Amino acid sequence: MHITQLNRECLLCLFSFLDKDSRRSLSRTCSQLRDVFEDPTLWPLLHFHSLAELKKDNFRLSPALRSLSICWHSSRVQVCSIEDWLKSALQRSICSQHESLVNDFLLQVCNRCPNLTSVTLSGCGHVTDDCLARLLLSCPRLRTLRLENCARVTNRTLAAMIPDQPPRARVCAASAFSAAPGRQSMPHPTGSY
Repeated sequence: MHITQLNRECLLCLFSFLDKDSRRSLSRTCSQLRDVFEDPTLWPLLHFHSLAELKKDNFRLSPALRSLSICWHSSRVQVCSIEDWLKSALQRSICSQHESLVNDFLLQVCNRCPNLTSVTLSGCGHVTDDCLARLLLSCPRLRTLRLENCARVTNRTLAAMIPDQPPRARVCAASAFSAAPGRQSMPHPTGSY
């Protein structure tokens, strides 16, 4: 039996065991497998381990997405966590290569994934309060927002979530703080709201 002779349900099950790159590679073999790759039900969870993965065409954003995780653990994260006014020219140059990448990606998520229930951002030093505020407005089912090493996030985002409907969301903020002059920083680097 050839793989294309399997029904769609079986193909979806097979695809669900593959990583993003393998799914993409298999989808390029024929239109039937491409349709399976495009099926929104295949994409309820997305995990990214580097910012470069956000630019790949090996996943689909859709209303079926429930959980999103962007966890970037790199030496560059330390550079991104430095406030702009303290960065050297070299550090600013490093950051300029990816500065808007996560914000732009999250704006796509806002437009395509209204049913998100959980978002984890770790090492996303350039994510802004405005971007997170839009995410909160666009995803009314969001219940958990985890932030770690998101240096540009201030109390404004955290305060926006607290007065909302009490069961609305749980925010976990670890080392998500801003120390720029004139910007209010979180009172403690680790907290749960």
